[in-house]
Formats: sequence, C-alpha cells, structure tokens
Amino acid sequence: MKFYDLSVYWESNPFAEPWPPKVKFSNSTEEAVKLAKKLDIKPTDFQDGQALAVESVSAEVFTHVGTHCDAPIHFGPTTAGQPSRTIDELPLEDFYGDGVILDMRHKEPRSGITLEDVQKALSDMEYTIKPKDIVLIMTGYDKHIYDEKYLSDQPGMTGEATEWLIDQGVKLMGIDAYTFDRPFGAMVADVKAGNKSALFPAHFIGRKKEYYHIEKLGNLDKVPVKHGFKFCAFPIKVKGGTAGSVRAVAMID
Repeated sequence: MKFYDLSVYWESNPFAEPWPPKVKFSNSTEEAVKLAKKLDIKPTDFQDGQALAVESVSAEVFTHVGTHCDAPIHFGPTTAGQPSRTIDELPLEDFYGDGVILDMRHKEPRSGITLEDVQKALSDMEYTIKPKDIVLIMTGYDKHIYDEKYLSDQPGMTGEATEWLIDQGVKLMGIDAYTFDRPFGAMVADVKAGNKSALFPAHFIGRKKEYYHIEKLGNLDKVPVKHGFKFCAFPIKVKGGTAGSVRAVAMID
C-alpha cells in the first residue's frame, strides 16, 4: 500500500494564517540548561549534556491552524434543531473511507464552486457519489501557501453544492485551500453590495444538515487516481472543540 501525505505544515506562516502561531524550537543542549535549573541539577548530569528537544507555541493560537477539521459546533450552536456536536464527539469511523477528488483547478479566483461544477466533475470521471464517500475539492491553492494569493484568491464551495453532497450521503468533505467557502474579502465585498447571504454559505449549511469539512489540505494532485483510494484524517481530541488538527493521508493498495 502506498501512502500520500495530504497535510500542510503547522508552522509560523503569515501567508497561510491571519493569526499565525509563533513556533520556537529549543534543541537538546538548550533544554538541558533550562531543565537542569528547574530540577536543581547540572546540565552535565544529562547524558552527553543533552536533554529533550521541544518547541514552544505562543501568541494567539487556535485549533483552526494547519490542516484541520471543522466540527458542526463551529458552524453554529445547533444542527437541524439539535445541539451541534463538538470535534471530540464525532465518530472516528467517519474519518476513514473511500476518497473522491473533484478537480476544480479551472475555477476563476474568488469564484464559487457550484452544483453544476461538482456534477460535471463527477460525470467527467464517470463516478457516482455513494453514502460515506469522503469528497476532496482540489483547487490547487495549496501551491500558493507561501504567497498572498492563498488567503485572497481561492475559489470556494457554494452552499448549494455542499448541501447536494450531504444529500448524497457524504459526511466528510475537504478542500486544499484556506477555507471551505470563498475568501473573506470576496464574501465581504458581496455583503457590502447588498448580498448578506454571501457570508459563509457552505459553512452555514452545517446548521441545517450535519457534516464536517477539512480545510488546508495539500498535495491532492499527487494522488494518481481521482477515486478508488482510501482516505483517513483522524482529528485530535480537543474537549468541546470547534476543530481539531488532522494528519490527512490517501492510501492506494
């Protein structure tokens, strides 16, 4: 079985995070000095004068960093009239299944990925969505994760396309871009022009029908097939969390 890493780095990258974490690495020698002081011993008491290397994270850090899954509670307090589930309440079996990649790299910057776009992509590859498929949207914007286009220019899913996939039995979706919707700037521009429904239409479908989505995937273009592979992305167990980091992987036998 061959494995394909579909995750991006958890790092201090201002092009990918409006509020990037500050990650500082401390090597084994530096940690020997720090830890020896705390333990009231000498740094040389450690084997080779080296303790355990670590990294510290500071600044405003939240769970929506790096490749992560948004839980229903992120979309709103209720889903279909019931309390929305948090990331630690979601069943692990929903994060492993048959993957399907929909190629949307032809879409214009800041445009919406429509139901027609989704259906055409499926028709072109002669595939019919089945319940529990995990649908991954390939925009190609993971290639811009180190420039300003990443936060400003990606296409994003529309509410209609998202709801249709849910109606086909899809529980988990994902995208290789910063957000599942269009960029913040594109949505805000539409709101200022009078279209209040432009704000987070794909996210807000989750208030009506339960689903979850993964944001900031990468390397979908490296997977040699568009379907017929397994996908897994188990989220970390944040108690009551709105999201959890995942290590997304495609597997082909």
